[in-house]
Amino acid sequence: MPKTIELLNKALAIKSASEWARLFNIVPSTITNARTKGKLSPAIAGNFAIELGEDPTQWMIAAMMENEREALLIDRLCAAKPEWRKL
Repeated sequence: MPKTIELLNKALAIKSASEWARLFNIVPSTITNARTKGKLSPAIAGNFAIELGEDPTQWMIAAMMENEREALLIDRLCAAKPEWRKL
């Protein structure tokens, strides 16, 4: 499964954190904090994916799973939607 930090690094190779922050109407520290933590929120991951021409659903699911603390909830979700495991 891809990591959202890969998406962030790809985006930052194109534009600076400040430019992305202006585009998404967020403060630049949101992107800086995500870089420090090594993961994106699902909403920001989806927006980066849209701007980079990638599948936002895949990246939002990846971000959700990175941020999910309860492994049982992930297992339950994957059981309900087996095709998500392929993402």
